[in-house]
Amino acid sequence: MHDHLWLFLATLGYLASAGWGLYALGSQRPIANRWTFLLIALAFVFHTLFLHQRGEAIQHCPITNLFETLAFFSWSLVLTYLVVGPAYHMSILGAFTAPIVFLINFFALTAPIDLPSAMPHLGWQLELHATLALLGLGVLGVAAMAGLAYLIQERQLKRHVLTSWFYALPNVGRLEDVQQRILILGFIIFSAGAFLGFFIPHQNSEDWVKIVWSAVVWGIYAALVLVLWAGRLSHKKTALLSVASYIFILLTFWGINSLSASHVFPHEVSVNP
Repeated sequence: MHDHLWLFLATLGYLASAGWGLYALGSQRPIANRWTFLLIALAFVFHTLFLHQRGEAIQHCPITNLFETLAFFSWSLVLTYLVVGPAYHMSILGAFTAPIVFLINFFALTAPIDLPSAMPHLGWQLELHATLALLGLGVLGVAAMAGLAYLIQERQLKRHVLTSWFYALPNVGRLEDVQQRILILGFIIFSAGAFLGFFIPHQNSEDWVKIVWSAVVWGIYAALVLVLWAGRLSHKKTALLSVASYIFILLTFWGINSLSASHVFPHEVSVNP
C-alpha cells in the first residue's frame, strides 16, 4: 500500500491544479497559469514515484492489471501536457487536463481493481507495445484538450460574447496549428505501438477483443490525421471529432482493459510468492 500513497498524493495534486486552473481561466493573470503548471508538475512527480515503486515491486513495467494500466494511462496524458504546454506556450491547457487525470486516478484508487494476479513474463516487445500505445493515447488526449479550447474560443467569437476565458486561452489560429502537429505526432507513436503488437502471441479471445478495439482507435486516429491533411473538414468539425474520439476512449478504456490488461499467456505465467 506504500506506493498507493504516492498515487493518492498525486491525485490530490491534480485536484488542486484543476481548481487553480479554473481560477486561472477567470483571473486573466499570467502568474496563475504558471501555478497551474507547477501544481501539475508536482503531482506528476508523485505519480512517477508511484509507477517507479510499483515497477520495482513487481519487476515489470506497471501495466499488469487494470489499476496499473489506468495509472499509466493518466500519467501519459500528463507527460504529454508537460511537454506540449511549455513548448507551445499553452500551460493553461492544464485547466482541462487536470480534471480528467483526477477522475481517472480517483476511479483507479476507489474501485476494487488492484487485485493480486499471476504475473506474466511480459517481455520487452509487450512492454514497449503497451508503453507506446498509452503514450499515443496521451497525445490524443492533449489534442482533444486543444480542440475543446478551440471550440470555446470559436463559440465566443461567433456569438460576440468574450468572457475572461477568451483572453486566457490561446487564439484559434495557434490552437489549430498545435492540434494538427500533436495529432500527427500522436498517430506516429500510437502506430508504432500497434505495429509492435503484431509480434506478441495472443492465445485467448479476450486479447482479440482488445485487438479489435485498438484497431478501431487506430482507425479513428488515422481519420483525424487524414482529414486534417486533406482539409476536407472545417477545423471546428475536426476539433469536435477529436474531443468525441477521446470521450469514446475514456468511456471504453476501462472495460476493454479489464478483459485482458494482465496479458496472461499460459506458457509464460509465473506466480509471485
